[in-house]
Amino acid sequence: MKQQFRPIFAFVLLPVLLFCGCKVPLDDRQAVVEVKNQVASLEKTLAESVMVQQALQKQVEDLQRRFDEARDQLLKQDQRIRVLVEEATEGREQRSSREKLVERAEKVVEPRLESSAALPGGAHERLYEDSLTAYRNGDYETSVKLFAAYLRDFPDSSRAANARYWLGESYYSLAQYAQAISEFKRVQSDFPKSPKVPDALLKIAMSFQAIGGFDAARATYAALIQKYPASSSAAKAKKALANFE
Repeated sequence: MKQQFRPIFAFVLLPVLLFCGCKVPLDDRQAVVEVKNQVASLEKTLAESVMVQQALQKQVEDLQRRFDEARDQLLKQDQRIRVLVEEATEGREQRSSREKLVERAEKVVEPRLESSAALPGGAHERLYEDSLTAYRNGDYETSVKLFAAYLRDFPDSSRAANARYWLGESYYSLAQYAQAISEFKRVQSDFPKSPKVPDALLKIAMSFQAIGGFDAARATYAALIQKYPASSSAAKAKKALANFE
């Protein structure tokens, strides 16, 4: 850089000095040295200016980098806030649905109906669907109330066997195994031709096993395999018996 600027500054400064009346003989070494010093000073100033400019550029780049990082963090936080809002909204909707089911259960369970004719047409279907929805949502206490109400008011319904089975499943999910065994046995005794009987026998055995009644569990598994050998429940019973050995 110095080799490029020296001829330029020398060429510019010499006419200026001559114009100002300064006599600079070509053989005057002192004048030449002074010009060189001035050129060197200007070069130094220019170099310092370049360094300052580079430092400023670095600061600008650093600020830009920080700005980009802050923007990315804000975008991530905004996304997290949206997810939390969606989860909160979904939670409120689920709670609202559960409250409606509980309200229906209380309305159905408390006032005992004299007969199925006391309800408008299709009411038993709605009650069954509400009961099953409560079970699928994991609200087993509500499903117990609803299925019990359904069986009380519609004992001759075509879905009575299924309702009795799911009542047993609700008790089983609540770890109330004695009540579960009672309901599953009623599926077997009250609806012997129901396709739910093999499943009920399987759950009877599992309930006995859960409370430590291993002999009763083995006997029930064996009875299931003997009576319903082609059922999927029998296949599960075989695996369960194999684990006993």
